[in-house]
Amino acid sequence: MAQVAGIKVERTTCGIPRFVTIDLRKHSDLVSVLEQKGLNMEKPIKWTSKIKKSFAEAKNGEVYSRNLEDLLNV
Repeated sequence: MAQVAGIKVERTTCGIPRFVTIDLRKHSDLVSVLEQKGLNMEKPIKWTSKIKKSFAEAKNGEVYSRNLEDLLNV
């Protein structure tokens, strides 16, 4: 079988296909197919920057407590 640029198939030691890696910059047409299959394509939350900001505010005395909902809305 021919190889396609931007798609990599990883196989087990027995030669059975196990994982597929797709470069979505090269194959942007596949994004709609993956979303139809239920893949969430939203950007991840930048937790580290929000947590660092929360600690800095607490250190300065601006905030006394934080919960998960506050971090989601910062």
